[in-house]
Amino acid sequence: MKYSAGRLVVNVYFKLIIGIIITVNSIIYGCGAIKSLTQDIHLRTAETTKTAQKQQDMGKKDRFEQYFNVIAKMGTVRPRAASLPALRYLPKDPYNNVNWTTAVIDGLIAPKGYLDEEEDAEPLQFNIFIEAKVPLMANVIFPHSIHTYWLSCKNCHPGIFIPEAGANNITMDDIFQGKWCGRCHGKVAFDFWPMTNCRRCHMIPKHESGYKESW
Repeated sequence: MKYSAGRLVVNVYFKLIIGIIITVNSIIYGCGAIKSLTQDIHLRTAETTKTAQKQQDMGKKDRFEQYFNVIAKMGTVRPRAASLPALRYLPKDPYNNVNWTTAVIDGLIAPKGYLDEEEDAEPLQFNIFIEAKVPLMANVIFPHSIHTYWLSCKNCHPGIFIPEAGANNITMDDIFQGKWCGRCHGKVAFDFWPMTNCRRCHMIPKHESGYKESW
């Protein structure tokens, strides 16, 4: 059966229009599918990144807790006849003073925070990493937990430390002069010397903090 020239032209145009419609339709729905897929990928990527960051933060926390728990092993019981009877069998530091941190960690003491019936606040579980400004010196981990066990946040913030990352230019020279950590340590808290006491703060070896370090 032969088609006339007019019907042939109409047939060609019809197929062309149908092809255009199909192509446009595919592009529209294809873009929608691509957009949906892209959004899904972004959501999954963000969720994966968030999970990875959370795991990394947990890893840092576990790492710091592991180092912090070393403190408990630094206090040893050294009974001496000259010691006060109530303190005789509590763990001591190398100066033979009571290592109160070890006593708390080991559960040997559990003092109340208040004399009245006010409920004690839970210690803040928040470790602060401080990079030592000396190449071979181990970095510092500041545990809020043991400090907030004894003290209120107002003891340090904002009078001694501004609670903002990078806002406190802490140096050992200043600490030895009674500033920063030296407001308590070396006075009412543990002494700096002997040298083994340095490890109670400088306990994170270089490049093992999980943070980007300068040294």
